[in-house]
Amino acid sequence: MKSALPNTQVGYVDAYYEFTINPRITEACEVVLINCYPFWEGCHIDYSLPYMQQMYHQAKAAAGNSKQVIIAETGWPSKGTNFGDSLPSEQNFKKYFINTQLWAKRDNIDVMYFTSFDESWKVGAEGDVGAYWGIWNKEEQLKF
Repeated sequence: MKSALPNTQVGYVDAYYEFTINPRITEACEVVLINCYPFWEGCHIDYSLPYMQQMYHQAKAAAGNSKQVIIAETGWPSKGTNFGDSLPSEQNFKKYFINTQLWAKRDNIDVMYFTSFDESWKVGAEGDVGAYWGIWNKEEQLKF
């Protein structure tokens, strides 16, 4: 890729831990894009921000100080079935969203929040929570 487009940054997106266990991929990247979902690791909402910070710092350590690390996906569902100690709810959605934004602003962390709109078709592999990750509902109305 780099030889075909020498003036373009090369990056890769995957779960945060993949950059630790696959150092050859990390070395090939100029920018590291990570997915951080404390919800899917069964984390209680009260510990979700420090857990996401740990995910970020693990990837940052693998990438080294010279490479930018971007949180390419993170979020919390507003409805659905619990996953371990992770409880989807409107209150937890708001808490996670606000905590993420405050931390990102304070520490100058680039974050892409998942997702803009609820997607009712995503209930297959993710179960009922798959439909409720959006900031807006499926009618394109802001949830909160």
